[in-house]
Amino acid sequence: MTLRERVKELSKYGELIAGDKKERLIVDKIKEYFEVNKITTYINPQNVLKWEEKEIELECEGIKIKAISLPYSPSIDVETSDYQVIKINNILDVNKYYRNNSNKILVFTQDDLMRKIVLKNGTPLSHLPQNPPRLPAFYIRYKDANQIKGKCRFFLKSSFEESIGYTIEGIIPGKTEDKIYVTAHHDHWFKGEHDDLISVSILPELKSEKYELHLISFTAEESGCFFSSFSWACGSYNFLRSNKIDAKLSISLDNLTLNSKFFVTPGLFKYFKNAVQYPSPYTDSYNFLKRGIPTISMSDIDYPYYHSEADEISETENYEEIVKLLNVFLSNEITINPQELVNVIFDTPLPIEIKELALNLIERGKYNELLKFYGSILDLSKNTIQTYLFHKLVGINKAYENSVAIEDFVELRNYCEDEICSKLYEKFLYYLQKEITNEYLIQLKNLF
Repeated sequence: MTLRERVKELSKYGELIAGDKKERLIVDKIKEYFEVNKITTYINPQNVLKWEEKEIELECEGIKIKAISLPYSPSIDVETSDYQVIKINNILDVNKYYRNNSNKILVFTQDDLMRKIVLKNGTPLSHLPQNPPRLPAFYIRYKDANQIKGKCRFFLKSSFEESIGYTIEGIIPGKTEDKIYVTAHHDHWFKGEHDDLISVSILPELKSEKYELHLISFTAEESGCFFSSFSWACGSYNFLRSNKIDAKLSISLDNLTLNSKFFVTPGLFKYFKNAVQYPSPYTDSYNFLKRGIPTISMSDIDYPYYHSEADEISETENYEEIVKLLNVFLSNEITINPQELVNVIFDTPLPIEIKELALNLIERGKYNELLKFYGSILDLSKNTIQTYLFHKLVGINKAYENSVAIEDFVELRNYCEDEICSKLYEKFLYYLQKEITNEYLIQLKNLF
């Protein structure tokens, strides 16, 4: 069976939400792909939050408009003129507007394609359970936006229930004890062929002449978290919390196209020309990074049909070269160059005492321990997320100029309208910076 045939066989099941009864059917199909290639498989069940749209209707002045609800929208049945239609440039912008307008029903549109992303209503970049969305959000095609006027009826019947998702792992023994994890995910919106069924279909093709390979298709990458504002990759997050992983590195294949870029951890830059030289916060590999494992993410962040009904592979797309590239990489000696992390430390705005301890730890062979200090920062004005070493300090430094949310820590906004208030805000940031510097110093000293 060709890669393309596998993708089409999986996508015929339609949209797959983590915890849906169809998930086990797809996982069993992936298991068949592994076993045809004599790959030993294990299936790992996980608790997930399954959301489902059961019925929906949007009608304005007697005209019914084709609409979908965005995942995690609660049920509603109301006639009202108190709503807002918002034209966005990117589906990722939905939650920026939702958080600021959660007191009214929102109708989003981007273009003439239906698109989806999970609604979030809590503190950004928190792994803890959050308050659920207060009101639903609807999504329509742009060509229908002029029909949303006057009094409209918004009807949605949705359900939330705890369910079981399934992560499947295939293991190929190697000639050494070193392990490499290569991951994808099988839950997807619409047909989800680039995001992420082509990656799932690639997994059985991978091999190594050297390393033990762990080939994983995760559940709950797109949704399934219990109202966490870190709404993606909770399948891998929980898998890694439940299993002690000893790996040389992890490779994530996510939203794969022929224009994909490599996002790499310092230490692996030398293997990829024109790589993006910071780890991706948007893929399953990020959860490996947080456990001190170097990562490579292969993804196309500019794919125009991301999370849309047009996410299908074309007749001309050929991924055999990507398979060949990965197999060559996996079969050769892979060495980590800690000096690349040294350069990152020098280039990051950090207190000198933090830099000195971090550099000393690298000299002592603690490269992997330092990777655990990576974290994410959300620029609230641009709605972009990026990873940084010692992210809390970097985030506080950025907060002098911009509003930011810092992963599993705090949201920093300057609400001041006068000079006195602004100076007090800066003093607050100064003391917060001192406190977090001391926190990091204690953590680093404990590694000696």
